[in-house]
Amino acid sequence: MRTLVQILFLFFVITSCTKKEPKTVEINGHISPASATYLILQKETDIERKIIEVIDTIKVDRQGAFRAFYNIEPYVYSLKFPNKKSVTLAIGKNQNIRVDVKNYNSENATITISGSQDAEDLAAYENFRVESLDRLVESVRRSIKELKKDENPDLQKITELGQLELSNYHAHLDELNKFIKNNMGETVGLYATSLRWKGAKNLGLFDSIASNFETKYPDLEISKKIREKVTRLQQTSIGGRTADILLPSIDGTELKLSSVRSRFILIDFWASWCGPCRRESGSLNDIYATYDRADFDIYGVSLDDQKQKWIDAIEKDNRIWSNVSSLERFKTPAAYDYAVTALPDNFLIDQNRTIIAKNVHGEELAKLLETLLK
Repeated sequence: MRTLVQILFLFFVITSCTKKEPKTVEINGHISPASATYLILQKETDIERKIIEVIDTIKVDRQGAFRAFYNIEPYVYSLKFPNKKSVTLAIGKNQNIRVDVKNYNSENATITISGSQDAEDLAAYENFRVESLDRLVESVRRSIKELKKDENPDLQKITELGQLELSNYHAHLDELNKFIKNNMGETVGLYATSLRWKGAKNLGLFDSIASNFETKYPDLEISKKIREKVTRLQQTSIGGRTADILLPSIDGTELKLSSVRSRFILIDFWASWCGPCRRESGSLNDIYATYDRADFDIYGVSLDDQKQKWIDAIEKDNRIWSNVSSLERFKTPAAYDYAVTALPDNFLIDQNRTIIAKNVHGEELAKLLETLLK
């Protein structure tokens, strides 16, 4: 009898310890045509540094249907398809999310998300973002590309369009901020939108978003992520003091930002693959040649990931100032510290390492320096 009691007690302990948490999230849907056999569910652990965590592989049956159940925290996730397409999902508590994919193998594939207000809100934001970007920015890029096809391209027109592209990108960000303010409340998808939060004039909006989100979700990891982003934006706003940067130069020698001695320094974030950055090289060369190094200098931080392309761009564009890169794209530590999520981006600092201007380009930068150094 004593042995039986011991066995029953042991069984009770084992079953109690291995009791599983209830599954509170369902992800289901259909893919047409039914040519995918699996999906990968990923957690977007750090949306700026592109760090992901694979959660599960979801089986797709022969009819294209799939269904899976999870006990996962509210966060931003993504479903990755075998054809390299993906869809971002904002997943809250106790949700049943449906994802329907039509024309799966086509460039015109459509993905419809339903069943979750968080996921639907983020999908609406993404649809608006794509439309706004195409209308304001991509359309200008297409015009520049067409002009460059000419045997004797109109360089003045290309320069003007390049300036329009930069100003339109900021107008695009303003549209996104307005959409967030008017449509997204405290949805979990706000973390995904934080990738494009910029601008000193919007710090009040972002701080309010973070505060409201913290009130609704005080114990979530995502709340800390959103607050941390706002803090970095505040620290890198005009009047803030810059963090030092230590990254390798072309020859591998590490070069500190603090080793560059000048009254004013432009910290220029760029990359060889960034069209607007490359088109800006000419104006930067002119400005650089105008002043003595004791008055003005440039510290270029490349977000490249291929060293030879970085070197070739420096040589072709005559970027003769200090150039550094860890060849990690947006995982570059300085990009994270300075909240850089899109290029080009820059910070003009004084000899005390205080930020006095941000995102100043071309003629605007030239005029500002002329005023500061007259």
